[in-house]
Amino acid sequence: MPPRQPKPRLPKNPRRILAIKNKHIGDIICVQPALLALHRRFPDAKLDVIVSPHTSELVSGHDWIDRVFEVPKNRRGLNRLWAEISLFTKVVRAGYDLVVDFTWSDRAMWYALGSGARDRWAIQVTAGLFFKAWAYTNFGGKPNREHHIIEHEREFLVKMGLPEYEPDFDFPPTEPEEASLRKWLTEQRVNIDRMVVVHPTSRWLFKCWHDDRVAELIDWLKTEGWHPVLTCGPDAAELDKARAIRDRVTTSVPERLSELSLRELAALIRMSKFFFGMDSAPMHLSAAVHTPAVVLFGPSQINRWRPWGDKHPVLVGDCPCLKVKGKLCDKSKVMECLSSILLEDVQSTIQKNFGKAGG
Repeated sequence: MPPRQPKPRLPKNPRRILAIKNKHIGDIICVQPALLALHRRFPDAKLDVIVSPHTSELVSGHDWIDRVFEVPKNRRGLNRLWAEISLFTKVVRAGYDLVVDFTWSDRAMWYALGSGARDRWAIQVTAGLFFKAWAYTNFGGKPNREHHIIEHEREFLVKMGLPEYEPDFDFPPTEPEEASLRKWLTEQRVNIDRMVVVHPTSRWLFKCWHDDRVAELIDWLKTEGWHPVLTCGPDAAELDKARAIRDRVTTSVPERLSELSLRELAALIRMSKFFFGMDSAPMHLSAAVHTPAVVLFGPSQINRWRPWGDKHPVLVGDCPCLKVKGKLCDKSKVMECLSSILLEDVQSTIQKNFGKAGG
């Protein structure tokens, strides 16, 4: 049985706080409201954050975050060992008063223990090493899958003693990236007032729609007066899929395939009128930069992972996998639930919410 926890208490005037979120890109984007709530409750404390490899740009632009560390890449050999030792040493020497672990990984637990902080909070300790519950002074419980991840993190912080707060979701400023992209868009003759970012890929390809339907949607957007721009992530499989879609479009479409940084993608989405994509990290970027997102959902927990806010139309296919325990779907092809979403459904949703370009 897990240890009996003392009643949560807020530390008095912490000098330095460490928050840990070494998970996927979408998770790191969505933790920003919780990080801001910590800063607002302890405005005089320096707030450091540990995130996953190649994701520091998602949070480092906030002036209320002091330092951002990336966990070492998952590679073998002495280089990784020394990188692990280096980060762990920094955590030990920093003199943290409070550690807030927004993951439930064993790696995060070791950082929390090594910090020597008097107060160590974990959002949950239901997976991993058996003694994890004893490594923290307080922890939350299993999430309510009907609640958004941002709501779950708020519930955890409130349980730890923070006052109730309305999540303030925002992405760091991207002015340099926007200036560079405006130049490129001008060269491509893209009217920013009519621009739509189409990001049809996901790191998990089973979350993607049919290539031919995406291509037809791009062609249709053009007939409606919109200026679509095609983007995709850096993964080789994503790039292949995006190229296959591009080759099915009947007219040329401006593209930035596998070449934009996360901040550049956020800047491009920020300038667009709306975003079209799948259940993936870019839809969370869209919500964070306050651009409406039209998103297709298949085999995912929609209430937990939908784009945050009420201005993002979501089309959901009927997914039998979510109704039973166990895997039913063949992830080597487009899921049956996504196939049930027709091109006409997406067109109707766009027309209802955005009309024609310039209309």
